[in-house]
Amino acid sequence: MLDSPVSTASDSPAAPPARPRRRWLWWWLGTLALLLVLALVALQQLDPWLRRTLERQVAEKSGGRYELRIGSLRTDLGRRSITLRRLWLRPAGWPKARPDSAKGPAPWALVTVDEIRAAGIGLGALLRGEVVSVDTLLVRTVRARVLRTPERPGAGGKPLHEQLPRRIPGIRLAHLLVNDVRVVSAGRGRGERTQLRHGHLAAQDVLISRGAAQDSSRLSYAAAVEMKIDGLEAQVPGHHLSLGAARFSSRGRQLRLDSLRVMPIDDRQLPGGAARITLWLPRLVLAGLRPPLLSRRILQADTLRLSAPTLRFAVPSQTPPPLHEALAPYLRRVLLGRLEVQRAQLRLTRLALDPRLSDISLSGRDIRVDAAAFRDPQRVLYARDWQGGSGIGEVTIDAPYYRVRWAALRLGTQARTLRITRGLISPVMSQGELSRRKGHQATHLTLRLPEVRVTGLDYWGLLHKAVRAQTVAAPHMRLNIIGNAHYPLGNALAKVSPENVRRLPFRLDVRRLQVEDLAIRFKFTGELAKRPGYFAITRLTGAATNLTNDPRRMSAATPAVIRATAYLQDRCRFSAVARMSLLDPQGRHQVEGTFGSAPFAILNTITVPTRSARFERGQLHGIRVQLQVNRQRVTGRMWARYSDLKVDMLSTSGGGRDKQTFGTKVLSKAANVLIIRDDNPRRRGAELKDAPVRSDRDLRYSVFTIWMQGVVSGLLHSIGVPGKLAEELSEL
Repeated sequence: MLDSPVSTASDSPAAPPARPRRRWLWWWLGTLALLLVLALVALQQLDPWLRRTLERQVAEKSGGRYELRIGSLRTDLGRRSITLRRLWLRPAGWPKARPDSAKGPAPWALVTVDEIRAAGIGLGALLRGEVVSVDTLLVRTVRARVLRTPERPGAGGKPLHEQLPRRIPGIRLAHLLVNDVRVVSAGRGRGERTQLRHGHLAAQDVLISRGAAQDSSRLSYAAAVEMKIDGLEAQVPGHHLSLGAARFSSRGRQLRLDSLRVMPIDDRQLPGGAARITLWLPRLVLAGLRPPLLSRRILQADTLRLSAPTLRFAVPSQTPPPLHEALAPYLRRVLLGRLEVQRAQLRLTRLALDPRLSDISLSGRDIRVDAAAFRDPQRVLYARDWQGGSGIGEVTIDAPYYRVRWAALRLGTQARTLRITRGLISPVMSQGELSRRKGHQATHLTLRLPEVRVTGLDYWGLLHKAVRAQTVAAPHMRLNIIGNAHYPLGNALAKVSPENVRRLPFRLDVRRLQVEDLAIRFKFTGELAKRPGYFAITRLTGAATNLTNDPRRMSAATPAVIRATAYLQDRCRFSAVARMSLLDPQGRHQVEGTFGSAPFAILNTITVPTRSARFERGQLHGIRVQLQVNRQRVTGRMWARYSDLKVDMLSTSGGGRDKQTFGTKVLSKAANVLIIRDDNPRRRGAELKDAPVRSDRDLRYSVFTIWMQGVVSGLLHSIGVPGKLAEELSEL
């Protein structure tokens, strides 16, 4: 039997053991070692390469106009951070080489930064081309010197997110800190200079991307911004500005300015009629601010508070544009829930009125600054309502001769009210000096107004050349009038006349003017008199209605009506009614008046020194007078009831204690016998003798003068003075 070809294991000899193959491990170790060596070499060269790259890119992007120098650059891959120190950005070749203007706008900035540190950089996202996150970006100790500011800084530049590399969709900074920023800049004009002593900026969640740029909830890519400024100085043509401190918080929605001062300086580049501002503002607080709207050029806030500002404003010779037009290049609209001004002081110069106001407190509600609000008749100076007033105030009228002062002023534009207390209108010089300065007779007026109350006042109309009000009440006024005929009569026409109302450069419409307990005291020196005479009208109470030059309200059928009662010399009661069409170019109007009983002797204080005539005796029992007045004369009729009248003519020089000489006694006797009618009616039961009224009008005197002339003319006719003589005496 043949053996099987397959031998068993026990029969075959033992095989030698296989040797392990480890050559691949050495290859891997070698490769890793090589990579480590290369990585170490790369890391050693990474920082210099990054520094050179950054410096080269600045030169390329600026077209060779700027150069960047970095003192040191350190990266830390373990901490995912990069630190740059001693950075210097300057014009190329500075300071020896001059910039080539042919390459573009001349360089204008020098910047040094002590340190820039970025930590927590998302390297994986950077390699994958995703949004790169950075935990913190710190910029410390920035010094900037702006050599020449550009005409339009930033004009035409791309947004920051469009300047990122294309493969990076965005950068997200959790925290951005910029500490200790100091800036000095020189403007394009002579003397323009700005200096920031210290600034600080902190921003959270800054997302630089296209989507963030369109996010209305962000402010310049940031979810929140905090900014602090200490010490800001700016010099612009004509003015120097200084700011003690500024604080801004987007999360707190507040902007605060402390110690803001603006002072004018001598600058010959400004035209002579340019505005000049002197301002001291201790504090400004803008609360409830909506920062995201600023990107759309809309400023919206809940409250703006100005504390104790002092403003002196030299109004420019050319009328400045409305506020919304002045703000148009910067803001499309301003929305304020409330504006509050406390303890302000204001003076406006280069105006004839030269207004000065102290202790101003003002509150504006629902303020909207744009073209639509400017035209809205329901708003005044862009606000739905203004309330407040001032303490002591002053304006100049008939400059520089008269001043108007008041102790307090209160107003409400929506309530349409105005109240002025303890007002005073007074000349700044004596009557003689006033006449000498004007070169002619000048009436010296002093008016005290304990209170003036206005209701239904149209404040919007005041800003658009219209004075409209329902009532104006002025109780207990005191008016002192001093006149002196020793000075020549001027050629200027009187302003207080009915026909002048139609010539007013503004629309007038006062429904009712109320006067209560007005006292008027006259002091007048006649042309030939050596001493003044005195006369008084007291307890004058009355009202004027329909004082308007609006053709829709004023006509002969609906005239202005003045009704008043008063006392002559505080003894003779009289009442009068005047009806006048204020649009009649001839100034035609009618006056009816009545006088009560009184002795004629109450007139001696004015007739003795000015007319050298004295009522020795006589009793007035009553007068009724009707006057028709126009621009040429006054005419009418008078019914005067009196008895036992005797008039003495006095000497202008010499005479005894009674101011009479022999000649004046003879003249007085003749006048009383031949001319003066001692009783009217002549006897009991006889008919009352009426008398004509006629006197020519001098338009250089006010309308009140022609009314007085009419009364004097009628009275002289009544007592028997011949017509022509009575007319001439009434016109003296």
